[in-house]
Amino acid sequence: MVYHFVILSDEVEDFRREIDIDAEATFLDLHNTIIKSCNYKNDEMTSFFICDSDWTKLTEITMVDMNEDPTRDSGPIMEKTHLDDLIHKEKQKVLFCFDMMCERYLYIQLKSIEVKAHKMQPEVTLSKGKAPNQGGNLDDIFSDIEGNMYGEDDYDPDELDLDGYQSLDDIEGGGY
Repeated sequence: MVYHFVILSDEVEDFRREIDIDAEATFLDLHNTIIKSCNYKNDEMTSFFICDSDWTKLTEITMVDMNEDPTRDSGPIMEKTHLDDLIHKEKQKVLFCFDMMCERYLYIQLKSIEVKAHKMQPEVTLSKGKAPNQGGNLDDIFSDIEGNMYGEDDYDPDELDLDGYQSLDDIEGGGY
């Protein structure tokens, strides 16, 4: 089977990619195809999220296994998870987080499935528009915050409720 994906961005209006890829390819194959088609560097952490019809994240497919608890299942890893393991129907929605620090996504939807075909290599069948910049600017994220981001500008330490707590003076003076 061949999956035909459509990829859009909410940041760049005329951005569109369409990719044909074998259903037995891995999420890493899809990742590499997207990265290459967008001219992104391949050294950033990324994740896919299988979503419901409202784009609610259901299952995350990570680039690397970040589970440090051997008693817990690590979850799907791109290199080991085939597309048809998690994607079974047309119109399936998938998010591709290409900028983890700023939580920026490409929106992917399975447009069609060609049942009697196989594809040796993924193919970008449509490349329209320039992809969103890969690295987000953290200054832009925080520019919307007004005033002091740690609280009100008029900080008064006497307003703190310290009942039941020692003061720093007591601790520093050896009263701890």
